[in-house]
Amino acid sequence: MWDCNEKSLDGFNPEIGWVRVDLRKLFHIHRVCELKRRRLQSEASRKQSLRRVLEKYSRRERNRARDFIHKTTTVIAEAFKGYVHGFEDLNKEKMFNKSRTHNRNVAKSDWKTIIGLMSYKSRVRLLNPYNSSRRCSSGIVNVPKGALYECKGCGLKIDRQLNACINLYLQMEGLSPSPKLFVELMKRWGGFTLTGGEADVGSDEPVRGFEACEPQGLSMDQYLSILSLEPQ
Repeated sequence: MWDCNEKSLDGFNPEIGWVRVDLRKLFHIHRVCELKRRRLQSEASRKQSLRRVLEKYSRRERNRARDFIHKTTTVIAEAFKGYVHGFEDLNKEKMFNKSRTHNRNVAKSDWKTIIGLMSYKSRVRLLNPYNSSRRCSSGIVNVPKGALYECKGCGLKIDRQLNACINLYLQMEGLSPSPKLFVELMKRWGGFTLTGGEADVGSDEPVRGFEACEPQGLSMDQYLSILSLEPQ
């Protein structure tokens, strides 16, 4: 299951663990072209030649982004053959808010393109993203802040993106989140250890906490050479 973020795709399966696909290069492609266009747009209305330069940058941005996505989705499909890939069915318009920076970052994201190209290379299923980032694995909905998800009900502390991945995995498998199920998933993966974090009084949640666990990296630099996809 893949949680779509601005600079990464975070996936989870108890047989594999937590996998992070680095999308910082894709974000950088869009950011560089955005800065170049911004410098030219103020003068483009007066100079016809600059309009052609703007069109050139836009084409270059689209081509470079699509090339990166094509290679990345090929890496994912080859690395995880036989798996059904679940993706959040995100709607960008519903994600915009009053923050101009946030809106620009969302607009630069290529989630639909990633899903579209993946669907040609592997089996893909779209999942409802509702509360995937807010719901704890035990079913309690919180309002998380920052990169660390902290559940006020059971005391779980976990990377926010990993928490979303686990919720999407449960949805994909038709499972309801519960404390016991969480423990079973983590036993199969081995990525968590109980750290003695205290649950709220009266909760039947087993004492548990998150001990630092780094995701497996799935970077283009590592895998292009393996798959013989390096540009000639």
